Amino acid sequence: MILGVLIVSLLAFALTNVFAKKSWQTLLSLVFGLIFVASLGLIVANLSNHFGMEKVTETKTTKIVSSTESDSANMLLYKALGNGTEKVYLYRTDESQKKPKATGTDNETNKVEKTDGDAEKVSKTTYWIYKSDMYKFWFNIADNNHEYDKRVNTFKIPADWVELSTDQAEKLAGLVKEKQSTMESEAKTFVQEGLVKAMTENPKMSQEEQAKLTKDLAADYQKQALAKLVKEVKGE
Repeated sequence: MILGVLIVSLLAFALTNVFAKKSWQTLLSLVFGLIFVASLGLIVANLSNHFGMEKVTETKTTKIVSSTESDSANMLLYKALGNGTEKVYLYRTDESQKKPKATGTDNETNKVEKTDGDAEKVSKTTYWIYKSDMYKFWFNIADNNHEYDKRVNTFKIPADWVELSTDQAEKLAGLVKEKQSTMESEAKTFVQEGLVKAMTENPKMSQEEQAKLTKDLAADYQKQALAKLVKEVKGE
């Protein structure tokens, strides 16, 4: 609507200024000129400084699964941009999803936090909206209501998840393959020693208890071995 006022005031100023012969006509042309300048200033203020608008933030929580299909660990992968300070995170929302989604780079930042619950992505997106229908009526020139401002993504991952860059993940996969036979041998030894120790302390351990302990020991070894490899690829 204000664009219409701008155009009308400009035409009115031009006409009254050209044909002004009396003082009241000159005064009227000045009024139209002031209206034109004020309208133009308000339009500029709206487009550049969001005059008449306010920020609102919408929160969306999405469950996520490992960025890649991996038997060794759940991973949250990222790709570093530029000098490495900016990261684009790759995530999946379903096990059947083949290609991971990527976070954006347009005023979008990412954080990673540990959680005791399930892995999830919490996105807080901020938009500009008009403060009232009146402001919307006057200034919604370029259909800019609900204009995007910024987004903050917080990836909440359990303690047993691994955060790696795509390069580090590739290197980790290579190390696991390279040391597979050694790790299998070490795993057997680790499980046997743990089982012998447990049975020494509890000779009456049942077959079911032994089977469960064997499974738990194998998982413990895998977790410890993976933690060492992760430190190696991160250079820690």
